[in-house]
Amino acid sequence: MAKPVKFDRVEFGWVQASSVKSWSFALIRDLDGLPIVVEFQNSNPDDPRVAIFDQFVRTLRGIPIEHDSQVAELLGISTEQAAANAEQSRPLSALSTAVVEFQCQYEGRSMTTALGGTPQQSQLLYANVNRFLNHVARARTPRDFAAAAERAANQGFTLVKVDPFDEVRRGLPADATVALAQTGLDRLRAMADAAGPGVALLVDCHGAFSLESMPPVAETMEELGVAWLEDPLDYRPKAEGLQKLGPSVELPLVAGGDEYGQAVFEELVEVGGVSIIMQDVMRCGGVGVAARAGQWAAQRGVRTSCHSPFGPLSNLASAHVHAASANVYALEHAVWENEWRAELVEPAERVEGGHLVFPEGPGMGATLNWKTLERVGGKRWQL
Repeated sequence: MAKPVKFDRVEFGWVQASSVKSWSFALIRDLDGLPIVVEFQNSNPDDPRVAIFDQFVRTLRGIPIEHDSQVAELLGISTEQAAANAEQSRPLSALSTAVVEFQCQYEGRSMTTALGGTPQQSQLLYANVNRFLNHVARARTPRDFAAAAERAANQGFTLVKVDPFDEVRRGLPADATVALAQTGLDRLRAMADAAGPGVALLVDCHGAFSLESMPPVAETMEELGVAWLEDPLDYRPKAEGLQKLGPSVELPLVAGGDEYGQAVFEELVEVGGVSIIMQDVMRCGGVGVAARAGQWAAQRGVRTSCHSPFGPLSNLASAHVHAASANVYALEHAVWENEWRAELVEPAERVEGGHLVFPEGPGMGATLNWKTLERVGGKRWQL
């Protein structure tokens, strides 16, 4: 049995990653004073999630926690409550990951091993160029998309994800949606031409389409060599919508980036016919939930590709989930948001030939570099 974790206190870190996006972190100490750091989504000094996180740690202080799944239970929060409230699910996910990381440090073993896998040398990545194009380049013509695809290909990426359908808005008639989607298809066509046949495109629709408008657009994407269709529909419940869409499209359906708890991933597979589930370690309940969902899905021929367009620490945790899952696709990796991303962790993040190289050492194998965070204008504080 793993040594129980007893939380003591927490402090926080935050840094602006681009003009729009920021990355956040929690440094947690156990009662013996051992510190670990986990990435914690969307917190800043004024965010209510920080106070909630701090209160969760105070409530749990000194209570022995033997398994990551006990965190929500000890706090009296049901899966349904957390799934409906991001201000609870994000701290719960970070604390659950922290339990795994502490136990890895106690035992001197990698997070991959703790999650049931075999340590790997590296993890195949796909380049997510969305945030670069939206928030850094702020350029959205087909030529800009083509340049991003070519740049990614030159850096060794064989998979590139993009959200090209700026003009499409939810709730429009199907014919209007299909017409507006043509500009997005022009962007994809330009990317395919620029990157060449050695690079596959992954498309995120952000739920903008309907059951009527998605099939004709998906057909054109298939002709362009698009390799997956992420969050295609504005439809709730999501699994039911995907079940209805499935017979009308040939592209693999991909979903799950916003979900909490293992059961929802099972529903996406069993009801929605999803081919790839996207557990997000900062949203789904932590690395334990992500790994268990991935292992369950693999037994049914479904792949894992963790949703991870954030900082290098959550990306590394997600890579360990992949290494612990039997049937994985490439891992998401947001590119070119700033010049110092790799230095924000210690040892520095290594991305070589479109692969994330695993660092050596227990747990994730890396931690936050506070000196870099402060050097690039980040903040560190405690309540």
